[in-house]
Amino acid sequence: MSLNNELVTKAVNSLIAHTKKKEENEESTNLFANTVEPMHLIVTVKKVSHKMRIKPYRIPLRNCLYDESSSVCLIIKNHDEEHVEKLKNLGFPVIKEIVSMHDLKSKYNGFETKRQLMNAHDLFLTDDRVINGLPKALGGKFYLAKKIPAPVNLRAKNLRNEIGKALKCTYYKAARGSCNSVRVGTTDMAPAMLIENTMGTLDNLVKHIPKGWDNIQSVGIKTGTSLTLPIYNALPNASTVISNAAADDDEAMEDVEGETEGAEKKEKKEKKEKASKKSKKSPLSRTKAKNIVKAHAKKRAEATA
Repeated sequence: MSLNNELVTKAVNSLIAHTKKKEENEESTNLFANTVEPMHLIVTVKKVSHKMRIKPYRIPLRNCLYDESSSVCLIIKNHDEEHVEKLKNLGFPVIKEIVSMHDLKSKYNGFETKRQLMNAHDLFLTDDRVINGLPKALGGKFYLAKKIPAPVNLRAKNLRNEIGKALKCTYYKAARGSCNSVRVGTTDMAPAMLIENTMGTLDNLVKHIPKGWDNIQSVGIKTGTSLTLPIYNALPNASTVISNAAADDDEAMEDVEGETEGAEKKEKKEKKEKASKKSKKSPLSRTKAKNIVKAHAKKRAEATA
């Protein structure tokens, strides 16, 4: 199963045109407006999985989302000066800040400081040894804003390669509901790059959804200010259509049989009521007849006398 490339191309071009129009409108009122928006792949599933996973899935991208203008924060276990220097010398200018778990609990322990940290960076990477403690240390705002830290193995022999792979990926964490969102690019990327990322991301994302394509209801793409443009919708299975039609026929037959049975009961009831009325009237009629006969006999006797 795969997406219709022509439909994906139309949807991507429409979103870029929408962003450009929005940019023109905002420039006339706000010279400092930032109109670059993230683009997300929206996948709706038929049946929600109840297995929750803290660690997000890593999905490789054909075109990297982050360049030197982006900002990445790396969360480490302990603030070891030697280790921090080693990480800084790896040659990733995109990593603008390195914080430890101790820093999160002391320097960023307030609501406002956590919000500032969240808004300051495009991506958060974290030592995979501390990922289970991050929900409490960061707070729910990070997870609601989809700024979920991505785990990396900081004990790897080739540390540069490990972090490089992490920066060339997007991340997927199953939502509690049926609608899932994965970042595939930004609106300042070339349309061809966005199309490649969308197609490639979905191919890899399906592997992490229980029952794969059979469990996907719809797929769309959107920006933060646009509607979701659909690029795939699942049709009902033939067996489902047949079973539904059979169920409708059974219900119709039950209705007809019920109506027939009801009519027969009503007819029997009416006949019974008529018979009952006749049986009540019959004795009264015979009594009247006897009284009339007696009255006539009495008159004749009096006339004879």
